[in-house]
Amino acid sequence: MIGPRPRRPRRRTDRPTRGGRAPRPGWSALLLVAAGLSLDAATSSDARARGPAGPDPTRLGWEASGMWESRASSLLVDYYEAFLRDRNIDDFRDRVMARYAEATLGRVLLTSPNILARRGAVLALGIFGHFEASNEPLGRALADADSVVRNMAESALWAVWFRADSEENGRVLERVRRLLNDHNAEQAADLASKLIARAPRLAEAYNQRAIARFLQGRFADSAEDCSRTLQLNPYHFGALSGLAQCQIQLGEPRQALQTFRRALKVQPHSASIRDAIQVLEAQIGTDEPR
Repeated sequence: MIGPRPRRPRRRTDRPTRGGRAPRPGWSALLLVAAGLSLDAATSSDARARGPAGPDPTRLGWEASGMWESRASSLLVDYYEAFLRDRNIDDFRDRVMARYAEATLGRVLLTSPNILARRGAVLALGIFGHFEASNEPLGRALADADSVVRNMAESALWAVWFRADSEENGRVLERVRRLLNDHNAEQAADLASKLIARAPRLAEAYNQRAIARFLQGRFADSAEDCSRTLQLNPYHFGALSGLAQCQIQLGEPRQALQTFRRALKVQPHSASIRDAIQVLEAQIGTDEPR
């Protein structure tokens, strides 16, 4: 029989500890990293729904040009530096939306050697990005060499996930989150189940139900929801952490170890994930292939 279970590593930001409160979906943390502001003013429905006010140059066929890539990054740096100086999130949002499509921002985020350009891109995607276009570049940015970009990408992903596939579904997710904050896990699970029935490909609905079921002590059901979340969104670091926690609770440390190793591929700079792996490796006493 394996000895005492390892000390539980700190949960990722989506999964509250017992008696704790689930965090807000990323907005405030995103701007605290960027400039010490609150992003509440940028969360209005009109900001989410508004499209670019002007043409994206990539739509004119310039995207293959290295000159365009350099110009795109340079202009974004100008907007980001103006935001840091003036702390006006509305101006930053409007300027970026007038010039850039989400796909362009994603390319800047993943390919620009300019750190400020990548920070500007991740900030913009956190403000108005949507799952289809922004989830992958933001997920890949969790491995960025710059720690600020990584932290902003984590917060931006929460913003994108809670934005959901429609305003109505986003509002339901927010209601689920509030129920979890109020320790109403049963009601939260029921509401999340109704949302899943209506939007079966909405990954965050499964993740929120996983949190509720974990708090109810339904660890196998929670693990199943985490797995479904990851099928729909392989970059969901919260579901990876949650799945590992469920596996620990179910007495499956080897499976938990493999899950944490999978999580490390998504967030290779995470000290907490490395700590969790070390604890489990010491407990199991294994040098299993990675």
